[in-house]
Amino acid sequence: MNHIKVVEKAIKFEKPGYIPMELVDVPHIYNAYDTLNPEKLEFIPGTENFDSAWATYHWTFEYLGKNEKDELLRRDEWGCIQKVPYEKTSTYVVLENPLKFKDSLNNFNLPDVKITDNFFKNLKKNINKYYPDRFICGYIDPGPVLIACNLMSYDYFLLKIAEDVDFVVSLLKKIFEFHHKLIPRWKDTGVHMVNVIDEFAGSSGFMFNPEIFRKFLKPLYQELFEHIHKEGMYTGILLDGDIKVVIDDLLAMDIDVTQFMEPNAVGIDVIKDRIKGKKCIKCSVDMKETLAKGSPEDVKKEVNKLVEELNSDEGGFMFIALKWYRPSYPFENVIASVEAFNRLRKK
Repeated sequence: MNHIKVVEKAIKFEKPGYIPMELVDVPHIYNAYDTLNPEKLEFIPGTENFDSAWATYHWTFEYLGKNEKDELLRRDEWGCIQKVPYEKTSTYVVLENPLKFKDSLNNFNLPDVKITDNFFKNLKKNINKYYPDRFICGYIDPGPVLIACNLMSYDYFLLKIAEDVDFVVSLLKKIFEFHHKLIPRWKDTGVHMVNVIDEFAGSSGFMFNPEIFRKFLKPLYQELFEHIHKEGMYTGILLDGDIKVVIDDLLAMDIDVTQFMEPNAVGIDVIKDRIKGKKCIKCSVDMKETLAKGSPEDVKKEVNKLVEELNSDEGGFMFIALKWYRPSYPFENVIASVEAFNRLRKK
């Protein structure tokens, strides 16, 4: 059975035969928010036979030189100015939020989607050259809410969504409009799935009233997922933090795969009880806790628990292997996660 079919069978609960591995750190593709040269990237030992590749559109940048600390400065297509910090503890920091303290979108214009031409052209070339036999998952990161937070600042976004939700929704509709324009480009590139990465919650729960999500945001995401399906691709969503309060809403949407990079924020038992068997589940070892702070033995135990609790003979589970960059995770933990999963991967 080939890699693409294995992933499709896992998504559709059609007995894939083994648990698929999705790889974040894919040579020739992964660029870590444009801070890493993908041509110099090497496979994490043990991941060479991965099934699904992580391919992400972040932004298209105008580079503005460097500051006095020799930190790279750049402007994204939305007008936000970022720096790439000298210390490799984060990938980027937003320095200027064009819509902070703004009450009107009169002077706000959507980026021209043609700005993404080079990204999709290069991605298509590299997929065809290096990974024509692998399942390719295209990621939109940042998603609409994250882009809105970058444009407005987190504090102002949370203030406005509570006091003037119509303004925030008007902005989000424009951002979704741009993402709709990306869908045919993903299709032409040859990806099999489009996954949205967004952020509504922290480790202690939702950042705003979940009823706002249900009334205003959920229909916008649903329209995007319907568009992706109409183009013949699978759909997925990755939401950081504790999103228990909206799990039922996600299950009701046209989502094929629910993804968790912080499974302990929601609870592996909760994911098992509420999602297993209903939607395909894609998980990594917890990025904030176990992979970052645990021991290799802790990592192995969590891999075992993820597979034991979330996998089934019918499928419906995929494992994500990652090393990451800015910051990179302890290499011994990364290796422990891959080795533990590879022992459980074949059935």
